[in-house]
Amino acid sequence: MKKNLYFILIALLLVSAFSIYSWWQCKEKEKRMLVEMYTKFELNRWELESMGETFEHLLQNNASDEVIQLYARNYRDNVFVAKNTFIILASKEEKFWKLYVAMGDLFDFLNNVSKRKDVEENLETLKQFDSLFKELNKYRDPFDIPDELAEKAFNLSKQLKW
Repeated sequence: MKKNLYFILIALLLVSAFSIYSWWQCKEKEKRMLVEMYTKFELNRWELESMGETFEHLLQNNASDEVIQLYARNYRDNVFVAKNTFIILASKEEKFWKLYVAMGDLFDFLNNVSKRKDVEENLETLKQFDSLFKELNKYRDPFDIPDELAEKAFNLSKQLKW
């Protein structure tokens, strides 16, 4: 009887150890997949690094409303990828939710740009987004992004007027 009890206890310990190890492996694999997914949108982040500068150049060179809209739509599509990336990451930490909301606000703004005036009123904020995306590009692992940067993005997006 004691042998059976010891056998069952050892079997339960082995099953528990295996389960814990499997769970840990799954968590590590999930994190690697999330990091890989984040690095996939690197090209989009690079595009967004010069959004404000580009709009400033367009305004200085008297670009038409149609050209400004074309650039806004292009940047909007890049922001859409960033927004979707952060919503996938949002289940892990609050900073990703803030980044998702910030990208959503920027997406909505770019989607509604129709005139030079829209960009002129928001040019300084858009230029601040340039530095924000440059800062984001320093992090190859999304979990390394500081909470302060997410907060800055969140607050910056609330400054957009449309």
